Parts: sequence; C-alpha cells; structure tokens
Amino acid sequence: TCYSCTKQVKILDEAKEDFEDVLFLSFEQKNKNIAKLLGINYWSTIIVYKNNKELSRTIGETNREKIYSQIDASQ
Repeated sequence: TCYSCTKQVKILDEAKEDFEDVLFLSFEQKNKNIAKLLGINYWSTIIVYKNNKELSRTIGETNREKIYSQIDASQ
C-alpha cells in the first residue's frame, strides 16, 4: 500500500465515526469497471457525492483537516 493510501485509510476510518450519517465506500482498483465508470486513475482518489452528484474530488490528499472539510461540505 502506498504512503498516501495508508494515511488516508487512517483518516477515513476516523471520519466514519465522526460522520455517522455519511456512507463511506472503498474499493481496490482491481475492479477496472468501477474505476473507469467513476474516472478514477489512482487508488488515493477521494470523491464526495450528494444526491448522485459529484461535489468534490481529490487525489493523494493526506491532510486530515482538508479531507474532513471535503466530507463536511456535503452535509
């Protein structure tokens, strides 16, 4: 696992507890169909959706405050 992914997993695991009304999904890029459908080229991509609309997308973000802000913007 890459450095960014390892750091993101820790932050997102915390976020799952802090944002109880948010659904978190993750997948290994072994499923190329999902990655292609969502336009994901890197494992470390975080996408936030609300009402089936993409609100934000980051790649390789490992700053906890920025990730939380990205999630919080969907509230």
